[in-house]
Amino acid sequence: MQIKRYEVATINEAIGRIKQDLGPDAVILSARKIRSGAKQAFEVTAACDPDPKPKNPVSEGRGGNRTKEDVSESGMTSLRRELDEIRASLATIARDQSLRIELAEMKETLNHFFDVVGMRRGRTQMDDHRRLYLHLKESGFSQAAACRIIEAVNAAQSGAAGQAGDLFEAARRYIQKTLPADPTFGVHKRVQFFLGPTGVGKTTTLAKLAARYAMVEKKKVGLINTDNYRIAAAEQLGTYAKIMGLPVETATTAEAFGLALKKYDGLDVILVDTPGRANPDGASFRKLVGPLKEAGYDAHLLISAAGDADYLKRVVDQYEAFDVRRMLITKTDEAIRFGGLYDVIGRSGRPVSFVTCGQNVPQDIREATPGALSALIFGNPGGRQATRAPKEMF
Repeated sequence: MQIKRYEVATINEAIGRIKQDLGPDAVILSARKIRSGAKQAFEVTAACDPDPKPKNPVSEGRGGNRTKEDVSESGMTSLRRELDEIRASLATIARDQSLRIELAEMKETLNHFFDVVGMRRGRTQMDDHRRLYLHLKESGFSQAAACRIIEAVNAAQSGAAGQAGDLFEAARRYIQKTLPADPTFGVHKRVQFFLGPTGVGKTTTLAKLAARYAMVEKKKVGLINTDNYRIAAAEQLGTYAKIMGLPVETATTAEAFGLALKKYDGLDVILVDTPGRANPDGASFRKLVGPLKEAGYDAHLLISAAGDADYLKRVVDQYEAFDVRRMLITKTDEAIRFGGLYDVIGRSGRPVSFVTCGQNVPQDIREATPGALSALIFGNPGGRQATRAPKEMF
């Protein structure tokens, strides 16, 4: 086995030199940070096993030469098993080493980031920034978002000697400022669609808003169901409509939808439930809303606060062709961290209209005011104030 040690400025430089010297099959045995003069560097040890010359499976014994055919099948089976075990061990080593390299690079990046912050702001402020970073990560923010927020706050407060509390509040204000704004906040179109994947709470959310419009705002409300995939969804919406004394129509084609709109010509608000699918059909939706181009409509994309951030980003991308106007966050009562929503909402570029925070109809829905939404996403800075339930924040 050939072993070589390298002193390099970055891990990527080491990988390039290892591949050049030892070939693509080389394995990194260790990687650690060292000091090279006044600079930081990495010491990386790698090894490779030069291709051994194939041994002749023919062995000589006292009885003379043995042919290849003389090798027993059991011996070959044993050899194959040993080779498989070696391959599995090497694969495990490679995965572990890749993770160690990734963690080392991440640590190097964060150390550099906080070193820069510390040089600009002084040691005390650097510690405050570290606490803010840890809070953001614990609240579910991505590493990129956390660093971006801290850099922005640091630039805004440059030269000012603020307290940690001021730093946290500045971060919350930055989050509020950078969330998509809604210039017509609180004003909604007559026809509103509720879009989103299966299980996100479209029918229940629609019922909450229907009750709010009918019982609190005293408006004339009509419901339309366009979901022909789930019988339970139509039955559930029909049950809500019966309890509230509201009309409900089922329209699974563009023609039937147009007729339902004509029936509701004298109503103030029309709420439309849509099917949840793994592969949503944007073309069918555009055909459905064709007659509404002049009057306009609202399309709320519902996402669950309890969902994984990567999954929610994929949902946003899947509904890109649906002309979504607003986001609507559901199930905040089932989530414990909300920072991941920051990137998801930013990716959509749409403002948030409502937030749901429980199963009660019509109580558990709130308008997403900018201040309350940013406070929900930012989270509760460890013990500095009492934690509040989402429904108490709006």
